[in-house]
Amino acid sequence: MKVLFVAPFDGITGGIMRWAEHIYNYYQGISDTGIVIDKCSIGRNYVVKADKPITRIISAFKDYSHTIRNYRNVLRRDSYDIAHISTSASLSLIKDLLMIRIAHKYGAKTVVHFHFGRIPELQKQNNWEWKLMKKVISMSDSVIVMTESSHKTLTDCGYSNIHLVPNPLSPAVTDYIRKHPDKDRIPGTILFVGHVIKTKGVEELVDACGHIENVKLKIIGHAADDMKSLLRQKAINCKGDDSWLEQTGELPYEQVLDQMQRCDLFVLPTYTEGFPNVILESMACGCAIVTTKVGAIPEMLKEDDRGKYGILIDPKNTEALESAIKAMLGDENLKNQCRENARRRVFERYSMPIVWDMIVHAWKSL
Repeated sequence: MKVLFVAPFDGITGGIMRWAEHIYNYYQGISDTGIVIDKCSIGRNYVVKADKPITRIISAFKDYSHTIRNYRNVLRRDSYDIAHISTSASLSLIKDLLMIRIAHKYGAKTVVHFHFGRIPELQKQNNWEWKLMKKVISMSDSVIVMTESSHKTLTDCGYSNIHLVPNPLSPAVTDYIRKHPDKDRIPGTILFVGHVIKTKGVEELVDACGHIENVKLKIIGHAADDMKSLLRQKAINCKGDDSWLEQTGELPYEQVLDQMQRCDLFVLPTYTEGFPNVILESMACGCAIVTTKVGAIPEMLKEDDRGKYGILIDPKNTEALESAIKAMLGDENLKNQCRENARRRVFERYSMPIVWDMIVHAWKSL
């Protein structure tokens, strides 16, 4: 079986890129699978601002023309059984429709992998994005979703070609933790990792931390200059200076894991997600976690008879975020329980061999 793996393998680091690298690196480390995977990158070198729709549309079509041309050339040069197309939906669905048509033209079956958790909301809204997504699902040979709620929504709509596959914990994280045992955590340190954009909740995070004494907030990830300035000004407005806020930009992967092992609390107040790798990584690193009830996060940190795994809040709620951070930092027993439970769960449910077998099953079922 020969698979063309279509995902962002270059450009700005994000959740889908890290997922794709984890899958491909694991594939390269195993033998006798009977599967050959080639990469086809659809990465971007810049972040498009969500609040500028015209800019989004223009840049999307500019990128798509180059991406589609490269993708077609790859399929024309070689023969593939499957094109596995990773997508975050929205305007990318137009690209996905074109890629499905091209793959079928060259004799390849298609698996479209939705890397987001908004499917139930889209179905209720019944908007243009939902209509485009239904077209993509109908044209593709198989579809992978990341959350239980997404799987239920699509199967309830009558689709039978839907597979539920969570994101895996990268073996690189497991190897790093084995080589670098637990480190002393720095009291009062709060860590954010991800794209530093409005929809990740970074503005609410700075505002919330600005009303909490004796904390230091570290933000790791790519940020545009205007966002850096905005967050810096918010920090100054809250406490008179910005010495308590550190914006590092992107860091090497192992440095990110090191910071996860040292922080007192990991916070991701995002508005929307699929199955965020940073939550898996922070769980594996034994972090206490405060995050939002979006995408697969409630499934990842769902409370059960073993106790709590983190504190979940609604997005865009600065007061709830502040209260949750205070609650976690102020309760050592809760913090330690969440750390131990989250670490155990991530290795029990999201190890790479388990998730790899799910993906292979989706391929072989075609």
